[in-house]
Amino acid sequence: MILNEEPRRGPVLDLSHGGPRPEDLDGLTYLRGLSRRGFLTSAALAASGLSAAFGLLPGSAQAGGSYQRPCGSVRISSSWQDHRNRTPPSGEPGTDYAVGIGTPVMAAANGTIRFVKTDTSTATGRVVGMAHDDGNYSRHLHLSTVTVATGQRVSRGQTIAYTGASANGSDSGVGPHVHTSLWLNTGSPTNFRATVDFESYVGDLTSPNPPDQEVDEVFIANVKGNWYLVVPQGTSKPRAVVLGGDSNAAASGLPVLNFSWDPSINALRAAVDGIG
Repeated sequence: MILNEEPRRGPVLDLSHGGPRPEDLDGLTYLRGLSRRGFLTSAALAASGLSAAFGLLPGSAQAGGSYQRPCGSVRISSSWQDHRNRTPPSGEPGTDYAVGIGTPVMAAANGTIRFVKTDTSTATGRVVGMAHDDGNYSRHLHLSTVTVATGQRVSRGQTIAYTGASANGSDSGVGPHVHTSLWLNTGSPTNFRATVDFESYVGDLTSPNPPDQEVDEVFIANVKGNWYLVVPQGTSKPRAVVLGGDSNAAASGLPVLNFSWDPSINALRAAVDGIG
């Protein structure tokens, strides 16, 4: 596949009346059965307006932002969406990075330390919270050691703590990892459920634009004139992101599915998270 060619219109499947019967549209099984691979180029992102949704792609190395991951490029054991999908949902949805105890935790961006919790009590264990200069706020949970103090100024990439497994009154209350949460436009969060996906704000300051990336089972859904980008979310339901009724999404080169038959729309709604 040539990486720098102009984006081409993807194949279109019309699931209108006379198409597959409802029993053939078996929800998530059907969508996984598409077995399509979408290739997102930078040009296609700019042309189609999909760049805001790029951070939803699993394993994305960069997104529309300049935050640094706490422990570098490591495996995500539970995503922000996974936390929201729990029953009941997580009280503080965030991203769990799978790292061993004692790994340095780095500041995501410049800012000031606003909260330090050095005991292992509650489900969070040891915590450090930071107000960033851009007006946002991040927290890191389950730490073994915190190396900064409240009121201290820190820089992007500076070590502020070390990872652990602290929670519920123990240094081994959870498996070893660091949980990172992010709030927008607040210097001190009061609604701990109102987080956003930290991974959507990760990026390289020297090259903040998302790279071209090939991902499985990404497609555009045109539901009676409303456009959605549908992307995988690990083991949970694919997520549908509203692109609007006047979208140039079809020019992205991704497969386009046109849903105009009600049973087909119902199958899509049951299979993904976000189709209204």
